[in-house]
Amino acid sequence: MIRKTFIAAAALLAISAMGTSPAKADIDINLGFSGGYRGKISCHQGARIVDFRFNNVVTRNCRGLHYQYSGSRNGKWYNVTVNSRTARIVAIRRWWS
Repeated sequence: MIRKTFIAAAALLAISAMGTSPAKADIDINLGFSGGYRGKISCHQGARIVDFRFNNVVTRNCRGLHYQYSGSRNGKWYNVTVNSRTARIVAIRRWWS
């Protein structure tokens, strides 16, 4: 009985000494937007993103974290803000003129 307990303890000790290796997954999902200067999209790429949802897209400002564009939809004009790092539209505001 003591012998079986000793063998079981030795087996558990050997298994625990091996340890577990952490699961590693190196996944890179490319959405077609290259990370240009400091991981930002280019001004032209931002305009293409806005052009998917708006017509007559005009670039207003391409500095800093947010790029600003104007575009029309259904005859109404909007100011559209795109995050330059995530390439997502973060704000759409009606443009009154």
